Amino acid sequence: MENNENFLESCLFFNTNALSRYLLKIAEKEFKHLNLSPAHASLLLLVYDTPGISPKELSYNLHLTPSTITRFVDALEKKKMVKRTTKGKSAFISPSKKGLELKRPIAIAYKNLYLKYTKILGSNTANQLSFAIFKANKKLSDFLDDNG
Repeated sequence: MENNENFLESCLFFNTNALSRYLLKIAEKEFKHLNLSPAHASLLLLVYDTPGISPKELSYNLHLTPSTITRFVDALEKKKMVKRTTKGKSAFISPSKKGLELKRPIAIAYKNLYLKYTKILGSNTANQLSFAIFKANKKLSDFLDDNG
């Protein structure tokens, strides 16, 4: 049993998945009052910053599959938070008036999320961990791009 515990303690896959689940629980509480999932809020932030963004760009920036982006956009369109326009075979996503009303509350929810996890982990640990994970994601993404 001790060997399994040591293995899990040193397994990046296991530990990042556990960390993700814990952070998701905290994030869901921060976004609940907005009736938005943290993932939908992330998509909205990109749409706010880049009105007319393509689903392909959203997929790339959010590290999500195109089918997941389609589901997210469909859900947000149904809530009248975004509008989708098409030009030929291309689609473009922009915030709706209703969606723009949540821009500040979403920013506040993200700030509260950040403050909550930095209080728990400590600011230096949270920032170092975030940067290390960002770098690891980049290396893994580049590897998968090169090796399928």
